[in-house]
Amino acid sequence: MKTVNRAVLVVALWVSSAALSPGCSSLLKAEGPDVTGGVTLELFAQRGEDSFALYAMTADGMLHFAGGLDAYERKFSWSGQMTEEEIERMGSFLDEQDWWHVDPASTRAPQEHVYRVKVRKPGFRRSFEVTGDGAGITPLYELLETAARRRHAEYLEMMPEPGPQSIWR
Repeated sequence: MKTVNRAVLVVALWVSSAALSPGCSSLLKAEGPDVTGGVTLELFAQRGEDSFALYAMTADGMLHFAGGLDAYERKFSWSGQMTEEEIERMGSFLDEQDWWHVDPASTRAPQEHVYRVKVRKPGFRRSFEVTGDGAGITPLYELLETAARRRHAEYLEMMPEPGPQSIWR
């Protein structure tokens, strides 16, 4: 009897901790008005043995970023609004690649680049994995990475402006 009660307690604690853990949530929820037509996207990129990034775009056009081990744990360290142009480019890319019906081809080159993708729109969801770079995945990764680099803007603005420099004084 004690063994059964202990097993029930362990399972109950595991379930409750998973439910309360911020890293176990599903796709983030939009907090603002829908600017993507209900489209949401997650891209987990592994670009090398120890290079990980997670990008999540919500229907309000917010991009959320987590890097390194935080990407595995879904601990987003930065969020920022995507521009209208970025949202339009993403929508065009998804339509051109027809990700709603076709998985992008895996080129397997380089083998260490692995992308896990979840795309959703009202009444529709897809998940797939792509190994290697190629026209079916690289442009989206580059778009998201460029947009997420805005997380560095605050620090770059603090740096002094470059001016004429000379090694001879």
